[in-house]
Amino acid sequence: MRHTRRVSPISTTQQGFIAEREFMKLLMLGSDGELEVMAPATDDERRDLETHIRGKFSRGLIFQVKSTTYLDRRFKARRLSIHFPVAKSRLVSHPLSWYFFAYLEVEAMGFADPVFPVPSLEVHTHASPELRDDTWSFNFGASLEPDANDYWRKFQRAKTDVGRYVLQVLRAQKSTAKPLLTAGAAELPPGSIWVSAR
Repeated sequence: MRHTRRVSPISTTQQGFIAEREFMKLLMLGSDGELEVMAPATDDERRDLETHIRGKFSRGLIFQVKSTTYLDRRFKARRLSIHFPVAKSRLVSHPLSWYFFAYLEVEAMGFADPVFPVPSLEVHTHASPELRDDTWSFNFGASLEPDANDYWRKFQRAKTDVGRYVLQVLRAQKSTAKPLLTAGAAELPPGSIWVSAR
């Protein structure tokens, strides 16, 4: 069977916007509102979304959202194939830096199951990395079938489970955050008050 691609009725900019908002929805609804999600005003550091536990001044996760509106039809199984380049100087592999991969079904107006939240180091190591000059090239190729036997099977998540899963990852992080000031350690300006969370 040939590898074919249908023309999407939406632009790549529209697709990116929709995918990011759809992922926001999964995080907030799937965590019963326990996750706060923000989109940076700029994307100079390859941060599409940032999420943290609501009310906690602790480390959060940073996500790059990658989606496609077509499937690789060369195989009998439904297969996701997302190729993307990254400038060598901007490649970041860090425990708090993650990717989110999904098939955006235009007709269904949402993601298909399953979706793939994956740590950046896993992607940069196993998604067919190739360096040419000053640019890395990656291809995330994963089966969408529940009985898949590929490397990415362990990262499959149902849409309804994504929020709970990310919440679990964040709760497992060891917090190293320290307060900027300790009460009584410095004299506050007139009119200032201490605010603490309990």
